[in-house]
Amino acid sequence: MSKVIVAKHNQPWSDLVMTPDLLATQIINHFNPTGTILDPCRGEGAFYNNYPKDCKKDWCELDEGRNFFNFEEKVDWIITNPPWSKIRQFIEYSTKIADNVVYLITINHMFTKARLRIIHNAGFKLKEFYCVPFPKHWTLQGMQLAAIHFQRGYDGGAIITGDIGK
Repeated sequence: MSKVIVAKHNQPWSDLVMTPDLLATQIINHFNPTGTILDPCRGEGAFYNNYPKDCKKDWCELDEGRNFFNFEEKVDWIITNPPWSKIRQFIEYSTKIADNVVYLITINHMFTKARLRIIHNAGFKLKEFYCVPFPKHWTLQGMQLAAIHFQRGYDGGAIITGDIGK
C-alpha cells in the first residue's frame, strides 16, 4: 500500500501524492497522446506505466536520481501529477522541452499572473481543463481537480470538460 498525502498548503514536504492507476489511465485516454511522452514525476508509475504502447516514453524521478530539471531531450507530451509546491518551476521547464503539457492539479494552480505569463511568453495557451473527481484516498479540497492541458502554438479558446463539480 502506498502512502498517499495531499498538500493542504502547497508545502514541499507534502508533495508526495500518488495518482491511482485508474485516474491516470482515464486522463491518458482522454488526451490520446502520440509521439514521445515524458513523465517527469514517475513515482509508482501510474502515468508512465499506462502511456500508449506505440509511443516512445521516458521518465524522471528525483528519488531515483533522475532529476526532471536535468532532462534535455525534446518531447511531444508531458503528462504527470507534478509537485504542487513547485508548479511554477515545472511549468517553466516543461514549456522548454514539450509541445503539450498536461498536469493533474487543482485549477487554482494555473491562475496566477506569473504562471499565465510563463505559459503565454513560451508560446503556449491553455487548451482544456478536464475536470476529474478527487480520488477517494485524497483529502478533498475546495478547488476543482483537473488534468490541465496547455499547448505550444494553440490559438483557440480553453474548454472545460469532464466531471465538473466533483
